[in-house]
Amino acid sequence: MSALVDQAIDAAGLAGVVAARHAGRVGESDVARLQEADLLALGALADRVRSDEVGDEVRIYTARHADDGDAVVLPGEAATLTGLELLREVAIARIAGPRGVRVRVDWTRCGLELAQVALGFGANELAGRIANKRGLPMAEGEKLGVVGKKSRLEAAEMVKRKELEGFVRRAGRTPRFDEEEAT
Repeated sequence: MSALVDQAIDAAGLAGVVAARHAGRVGESDVARLQEADLLALGALADRVRSDEVGDEVRIYTARHADDGDAVVLPGEAATLTGLELLREVAIARIAGPRGVRVRVDWTRCGLELAQVALGFGANELAGRIANKRGLPMAEGEKLGVVGKKSRLEAAEMVKRKELEGFVRRAGRTPRFDEEEAT
């Protein structure tokens, strides 16, 4: 499949951007090319860069992280991006950013499903607030019903963490909850 991905990247006219990325000098003209590129080829390139530079681990932050440090957090506070625009921004942040940049997607602002798709476009961190179906924060000690052979109540926080872990695993990545998060 690598040869097929390489052909798609070349066919989309991104070979020059690949060379600039390897040389460590992605310029404004390269970014302009990325903004006009085929979205799937752009995503494939961003995912390859992510894989080469930061691997398959996805850090998950379930509380507001006080120090984003060098992370690029998307979507921004005032952003009104469509889903496709968000995916393009994630890919561009990965390709045009510094080597190993942390690209974080906030699922509270864009939705968990779109955040999962963003993992295939170069994102390597997810952040958001664990909330109930109404979007309200979970109460301490709140329980949720788990349906299965033996229906039972489990701590809501654990149920939601398992759900997040599943989203990341289904995207082909390895989840890691950051235990040093600030609330």
